[in-house]
Formats: sequence, structure tokens, C-alpha cells
Amino acid sequence: MAKNEEAKVEANEQLTATEGFFDKNKKYLIIGGISIVVIVLGIFGYKKLISDPKVAESHDAYWNAFYEYQYNDTTDLAFTGNEYFEGFESIAADYDGTPGGEIANYAMATHAMDSSDWDGALEYLDACDFDDIMLANLVLGMKGDCYVEKGEYETAVDLYVEAAHREENEFTSPMFLKKAGIVYEALNDYDSAEKMYREIKEKWEGANEAGDIDKYIARVE
Repeated sequence: MAKNEEAKVEANEQLTATEGFFDKNKKYLIIGGISIVVIVLGIFGYKKLISDPKVAESHDAYWNAFYEYQYNDTTDLAFTGNEYFEGFESIAADYDGTPGGEIANYAMATHAMDSSDWDGALEYLDACDFDDIMLANLVLGMKGDCYVEKGEYETAVDLYVEAAHREENEFTSPMFLKKAGIVYEALNDYDSAEKMYREIKEKWEGANEAGDIDKYIARVE
């Protein structure tokens, strides 16, 4: 029992640290994530640019906002826009369902997370509809992060497990398995936590998350 209580304390400490992760790395995550979205949806939307004027408009609309965020360090302007160009907020509303709208919804979700507006972030994430494996898994995991912040651990862990197993890959699977394990510990479900950690050890031994996984297994056995 004492060992399990110690594990729970460590898990809660890690969840608190996870809550600070976005603050410490927010610009990298936003730019990196949006860049992936831009590349993937740029390829996906290319064939539709000629046949669908709305897609073409959305493709043009997000570039100024993206440029402002990535190169000019004008975060608020990128999201709100000005008289010369639309910001991500209006693009998300005006071009929902297009590549530009998907990029804007993702951007607004990260902006809401940066502002600790977890419900707002979830609304924008719900509006993201990505077929790409990495992006779809990332969105599920980001939803899990929001629910962790809201203290709704049961919902969060279900999303992490879904993100880890939806389309398995060496990047998102071990990352979300580890997050799921930590949340299971906080829920006193040490058997499920051990299952998550052992899956990392057995299936994803080359992942960064596997480097110290024996420590996690030991504390829940």
C-alpha cells in the first residue's frame, strides 16, 4: 500500500509537471504543429485548389497569419488579424472544413490552451478533422491534455489510450502510452498503469519514453 501511495504521489507530481510543459514549450509546439498541418493539408488540398474556390481562398488566407506568428513574433496579431489580413480566429470560422480552416482550428486550439481555456481548446480540437495519422493522434492526445487540466482523468486516459492505439507508430504511441500510465496511477489503477508501461518496454524500446520505463514499472508492480 505504501508503495502504491508513493506511486500516486509521483504520478500527481508528474501531471503537475505535464501541466507546465505547454507553457515552457508553447511556441515550439504551436509553430511545429501548425507547420505539420500546413505541409500535410497543403498536399491534401492541392488537387482541390482549382476545382474548389473556397479551398483556394482558405489556402491563401492562412499564410499571413502563419507568417506573423512564425517570423514576426506577433502572437496576438496572428490570431486576431488586422485590416490587412485575417487572423486565425476568423479563418477558423470562415473556412471551416477546408485546409486553411483546419490549420486555423488547430492554431486556435493551441492558443486557447496557452490561455488555460481548456473548454475553448476542446471546441477547436473537435473542429479539427484530420485524416493524417500523426495529426489525428496528436489532436486526440491534446484533448487528453485538456481533460487532465480540467481534472477529468477518466476521460483523459481514454483519449490517451485511443491516441496510442488508433494508428500505432513510434512517435505518438509511446508518448501517449506513458501519459496514460501516469494518469492511471493518479486514478489508483496500478494494473492498467503497468500494462501501459510494459507495452512501451516491449513494443517501443527505441522510443525516448522507454529510456527510464523500468523505473515506472517498478513503482507500480
